Amino acid sequence: MENRPRKRIVILGGGFAGLTVAMQLEKQLARDPVEIMLVSRDNFFLFTPMLHEIAASDLDLTTIVNPVRKMLRRVHFFVGEIDHVDLGKKKVFVSHGFERHQHAFEYDLLVIGLGSVTNFYGIPGVQERALTMRSLSDAMRLRNHLIAHLEEADSECCTEKEPLLTFVVAGGGFAGVETVAGINDFVRGALRSYPHLKEDMVRVVLIHSGRVLLPELGEKLGAYAQRKLEGRKVEICLNTRVESYSGSIVRLTDGTTWRHPSIRASSNRRCRAATGHSDHPCRPMDGANGSQWRSPSGCMRRRHPRTGPLGQSRKSATRQRMR
Repeated sequence: MENRPRKRIVILGGGFAGLTVAMQLEKQLARDPVEIMLVSRDNFFLFTPMLHEIAASDLDLTTIVNPVRKMLRRVHFFVGEIDHVDLGKKKVFVSHGFERHQHAFEYDLLVIGLGSVTNFYGIPGVQERALTMRSLSDAMRLRNHLIAHLEEADSECCTEKEPLLTFVVAGGGFAGVETVAGINDFVRGALRSYPHLKEDMVRVVLIHSGRVLLPELGEKLGAYAQRKLEGRKVEICLNTRVESYSGSIVRLTDGTTWRHPSIRASSNRRCRAATGHSDHPCRPMDGANGSQWRSPSGCMRRRHPRTGPLGQSRKSATRQRMR
């Protein structure tokens, strides 16, 4: 590895957590002999809470992305996939480029902000066939999927239009409610351009395992959101969940089935693990023990002796650890 007289902080992940830490450290340690490095697989910051508006064509995709290099001035930014983290040797192994060659970066302090992935709970067929909403490509894929179904259903040779116009969203949290509303508005608003389609052919369904939508906001606001969605002809299925999805049939735990629906998974999330490292400090729920705790995102976390908790980056504390 290269000779480096300065201390190095390596930040993994260019999402909300990683980018915020990089920007704050850039300001607080501007005069300190410290090198700050941010590693991300994308060269842009994505404002994920508005992905559903991209899928529904309410916003242009450029409105929710921002180039990382324009947001950071003194931080060394590297685009690549994180392959392996060796906490013992304090090295991060990253591959990038068209040939996927590998680099090894040493660090003195490591910040892990790799985000999360959709938790499919092992439901048969969902991970393989359902659409998700985690990235910019996911939003564009969903938008293209909706348009393709409208085009197919409008063709004169299509004999079964209703199955093509049935859209199911699993998960009644923030992402699920926002997405089902966006899908509903987009599809129903586009019908005027399709002469062979009628509004009563469209079915948009939201499935939620709880008894009220948006449990994070309380029952009152959850009930209000449900009334608004039902007023826009969205069907709400509470106290049930997806049991399986074959690509042609979705089956719920209460016995309800739909033929040929499009299903979009909006379940809880679990932590994204660093590939190739068996002792990553952020684990899914499986194998939980007394030394771990549940985070709001639904995953199990524990502190590793060589890594610290994200968010404790006050100037004095950081300088003390860098000495």
